[in-house]
Amino acid sequence: MAQMEQDEVVEKPSKKLLIIILVVAIILSLSAGAGGMFYFMKIQAEKAVEIACAEPPPPVITTVYNELAKPLVVNFPQNSSVRLVKITLSIAADDAATIAVLKKNEPMMMSNLLMLISGQNTDGLKTHEGKVALRNAIFDDVTTMLEKMSPGSEIKEVYFTSFIMQ
Repeated sequence: MAQMEQDEVVEKPSKKLLIIILVVAIILSLSAGAGGMFYFMKIQAEKAVEIACAEPPPPVITTVYNELAKPLVVNFPQNSSVRLVKITLSIAADDAATIAVLKKNEPMMMSNLLMLISGQNTDGLKTHEGKVALRNAIFDDVTTMLEKMSPGSEIKEVYFTSFIMQ
């Protein structure tokens, strides 16, 4: 009968085996998590390198235009081939601050430009080269005025929006 009692006693699995299985499962899950995290961090680092190596977009250049409030009208002497010149100008700049300086000093600028135009040869103004030379002279005059009034400000271009000779 003693033997029967021993047979009936079923051996219980040892707690050591259960603990070993749990520790192995924890180690495997931590390893899988660490591997996944390493993979994720590697992909993120590659994306960061791609972004850092990519060329930056070109800067946006904005052009602001200012048309003079009044046209420049110059009378020439009777013996010249042209009696009257009426010019409307538009000035281009990179920023609104330069345009604000131009508007603030518009009376002085218009006076200087009237004197400049009245000193031109009327026969030269009839040709394309003469008009280009006048435009370049106006550009230089406005640039000189801007250097005095607001150092660092500069204009991009001067445009004739109207050019009438009679």
